[in-house]
Amino acid sequence: MNSSRYQTDTPLPGWRLQGARWCSIVACPLIGVGRWLGRISSWLVLAVMVAVLTTVVMNAMGINELMRWDGKVFLLGEAVTINTVTEMQWHLFGLLTLIGASYAMHADTHVRVDMLHHSMSRTTQHWVEIVGHTLMLLPFCILVAWLSRHMVQMSFISGEQSNYGGLTDRYLIKGALPAGLMLLALGALGQIFDRLARIMDPARDVEESSDAG
Repeated sequence: MNSSRYQTDTPLPGWRLQGARWCSIVACPLIGVGRWLGRISSWLVLAVMVAVLTTVVMNAMGINELMRWDGKVFLLGEAVTINTVTEMQWHLFGLLTLIGASYAMHADTHVRVDMLHHSMSRTTQHWVEIVGHTLMLLPFCILVAWLSRHMVQMSFISGEQSNYGGLTDRYLIKGALPAGLMLLALGALGQIFDRLARIMDPARDVEESSDAG
């Protein structure tokens, strides 16, 4: 695709080009972190599959306890039981969902009600994304992350763990909620700056197809 199609006969003012450059500089690391963590989190799918398979095999063979040791081990407690592996499934799936949400947003593979969006001009689409992220996504992520901090604190202070001999240190998975939401908020902030850069310098839209990959 030729970038000349996004350019007009009148050169863009210097302030727009400079503003687009600085917005892009701010956006790149924020979006890059979400993409990088998202790619890493995709490997959790294999871990979930292994946990499910292990649970099925243990249940079929009537094995309740896989191994035991003296003392307590971080997260695993004193033994690995069928409840340990079962709870590991939703721990891993929770991490996969929370971390993968930011990547899905950057790759534009999240659920979208696209009855009107596809018929809008590129500039209008960018403004819709900016307003939506600013007024809805960012406040939601920050508010829920802030409100959930008490839940994480109480879980840590009380030493909350499984009631069925499963995983210990439950504050870790509860802490993943505010952490995942803050990662999504940072990604939304990166998207805002990226969209502003594209509005100020339409020629940057030529890179959007490669950014979605």
